Amino acid sequence: MRKMMFMQLMLLTVALGLRAEEADSLLADTTHVDWYETPGMTDKIATLPTFRDMVELRPPHDATSGVADYSEATTIEIEEPWFAWVNITGLTNLPASKSDVRQVWVEVYDGYGAYFRKRAIVKGQGGWSLKFPKRNFSCQFCEGDWTGNATPDIRIGNWVWQDEFHFKAFYTDFSRGLGEVGYKLFHQIVADRAPYWERGGYTASSNRARCLPDGFPCAVYLEGRFHGIYAWQLKKSRKNMNMAKTEPLHIHLDGELNNKTLFRGSVAWSLFDIRHPKDAYCTDQTREAIRQLSRYHAELAALEASGADSLAMTRAFEERFDIASLVDYDVFYQFVCNCDGSLKNWQWFTYDGRKWFVAPYDLDQTFGVNLYGVVRPAVWNHSPLVEGPFYWVERYYKRELRRRYAQLRSNGVLTTANILPLMRDWCQRVGEDMYDQERTRWPDSPCYAEAICNTGWRPSTDWAKYATSPDYNSSTTYHSGDLCKLEGRLWEATQTVSGVRPYVRNSQLDSLQRWEGWVANRLAYLDTQLRANHPALSVGTMAQTPTASPFYNLAGQRVSRPRQGIYIHRGRKVVVRKAPATFTGGRGVHVHDTN
Repeated sequence: MRKMMFMQLMLLTVALGLRAEEADSLLADTTHVDWYETPGMTDKIATLPTFRDMVELRPPHDATSGVADYSEATTIEIEEPWFAWVNITGLTNLPASKSDVRQVWVEVYDGYGAYFRKRAIVKGQGGWSLKFPKRNFSCQFCEGDWTGNATPDIRIGNWVWQDEFHFKAFYTDFSRGLGEVGYKLFHQIVADRAPYWERGGYTASSNRARCLPDGFPCAVYLEGRFHGIYAWQLKKSRKNMNMAKTEPLHIHLDGELNNKTLFRGSVAWSLFDIRHPKDAYCTDQTREAIRQLSRYHAELAALEASGADSLAMTRAFEERFDIASLVDYDVFYQFVCNCDGSLKNWQWFTYDGRKWFVAPYDLDQTFGVNLYGVVRPAVWNHSPLVEGPFYWVERYYKRELRRRYAQLRSNGVLTTANILPLMRDWCQRVGEDMYDQERTRWPDSPCYAEAICNTGWRPSTDWAKYATSPDYNSSTTYHSGDLCKLEGRLWEATQTVSGVRPYVRNSQLDSLQRWEGWVANRLAYLDTQLRANHPALSVGTMAQTPTASPFYNLAGQRVSRPRQGIYIHRGRKVVVRKAPATFTGGRGVHVHDTN
């Protein structure tokens, strides 16, 4: 242990330009425990590059290094990293639950020359994903002590100011970032809409709030040793929703939000969270608005039963819900085949206590990947979204759903030419070297190998029979050709078998190539299901002056000063050929439509 502390002392002294006594003081604030390893993995993990090997920090103020140390700064603003490195000291395994709270030190290097080391509070994050050996965690940076009373303001790229972030493991996903790709795509989908808060009657402007997460890839190390590739992600927060702290009708709900808990008359307060407002600002007025939301279905049902026509029904519905929000969510839900976005893992919010919006959250079961890492086919007949208010969308807005899908196909957002670069971009940012380290660190990740079946079983690809097949029962005798489902997969008996579960390991090899093929096939499938009419876009250079409508890059981020490159503008993909020296609303920008 003394040898380890001496080595860390030397690293801190060299890397941070500290005097020995200053580094010794920092180490005194850190609790060191013995390293925990998965049995049999110690030797392999020991061969992986350490945090210092990868970052190779030189003294932060050395003019030749270009590295700036922001450890003492209480306000930090950096560009979004292409790929970042994070080292956590004070623990050797991540927390196993939300109540497992650790006091640690966290080092961050953004790869561009910005470095900081700060106290932080780390705890488990997520629900089911905490069952996996590689866990999500939240990290709140602190100043002075670990109480959380004093925290720094950190702004990354186009994000809002934050002091706490989520780190997503994506253990079942080969790319370790499919959810982030989904968020970037959804941000493009809504780019041609007015911001949620403006549609909700709130006029305070924010060009950074997104109302959904975003993330970038990073490598996380524990005590300098590689732990895994993570997505550094925006968390659910008031600032990212552009909500006023003291406004009781700026309401953001999270958790189990479905017909049983909220949308059909009864409110199960213990099963969801009121993310905003908090404490004294969450008043009786707040709670009554939530009760009123629970009564909306009965009100609409009574109106329909009274003989109201379609116009009256849609007018009443749109007084209660933002239909553009629900249509965008529904189209996206259908495209990514979201397995987990209709009972929980969606965000419901309002800016006036009356009209409600919805946005996605927790997209780890998308693009064909289910809870267990099993890949469902692109032609999977995803059931219509009918939970909560979507019952009425399915009844009265099918035409609008088809029109919106066709529009997003035509404007280039829902095309392989747009979506595949988002996927490739994420994988390129991580890089094959880091993926090799990830496979070494987590060889049992279910996306790295095909299933290993017990004798008498094989995976079935007849997904059309999945919904009608019985669950596996250990007391049932199965004969050749019999089907059952277990852990999100369909299994077929190849001989008479009883009391033997279908698999030793339920896994499925996944890749970027599978991902790309799935997207193309899913779009082709939905074209037939939604009868989309999306003629080829006209191609031609337009030497015109764009309006003040915002530009978004292919990562879904709003860009105030577009340079040369491809952007989303007015819901269309455009190429900016030449950017002006000073961007003043678009004068002199040459835009080229692209498919």
